[in-house]
Amino acid sequence: MFVISVIVGAAFYFAFNMIMSALVHNKKEVVLPNIVGKSIYDATEELSKAGFGINKDGEEFNQNVPAGIVLRQNPPAGMNVREGRLIKVTISQGGEMIYVPNLVGQTVRAADISLKYSTLVMGEVSKKYSFTVKKGTVLSQDIVAGYSVDKDSVVNIVVSDGPPPEGIVLMPDFVNKNLEEASTWSSQYGIALNVAGGNISGVKTNTVVRQVPEADTDVTDWRSVSLWLSGSI
Repeated sequence: MFVISVIVGAAFYFAFNMIMSALVHNKKEVVLPNIVGKSIYDATEELSKAGFGINKDGEEFNQNVPAGIVLRQNPPAGMNVREGRLIKVTISQGGEMIYVPNLVGQTVRAADISLKYSTLVMGEVSKKYSFTVKKGTVLSQDIVAGYSVDKDSVVNIVVSDGPPPEGIVLMPDFVNKNLEEASTWSSQYGIALNVAGGNISGVKTNTVVRQVPEADTDVTDWRSVSLWLSGSI
């Protein structure tokens, strides 16, 4: 009985393979359509109509191709392929998003290294006089730290050029300082103070809590600046 079972099993196996082989070879060959550049939905629909299946072979970041679009297919378009075959495709994940590092307080060289490490590019480097920040140190950046941007995006920076030469008047940082200090500066440079006040809990009376313009702004030609104080005036 065992021998008979083995013979019957072998016969069934060979018969099955012959039938399947015949079915495969009986399938006609079809020219494979070009699905590169199409959405995964449209590609699946087109392949299905042509008698093929689809198999996602992987995903890749691509700055120039939106997410969900077919980047490559295997076999390539134009080949004669038997119906029923699975066509492998690679799908775009879109542009790789990069978080912008904080460059403020760094030297220009350190900022450039930080950007390169993040696969970003340093753009324009402009200079601005500053009493508060050492010369050669980054004061600001035009894309705020923590923002998500495309790989190879350009980030411009403003760098301190140190204290101004004689004849240039910069706005001091009066925040958290007393009105008297601001009044002394105002008299020295002939720039009027527009002062407003209000009650702010935990802050001493006549302490500056806000100013316009911000510190280090060139106010050489300004007639007045504005201060907001705690307490009443």
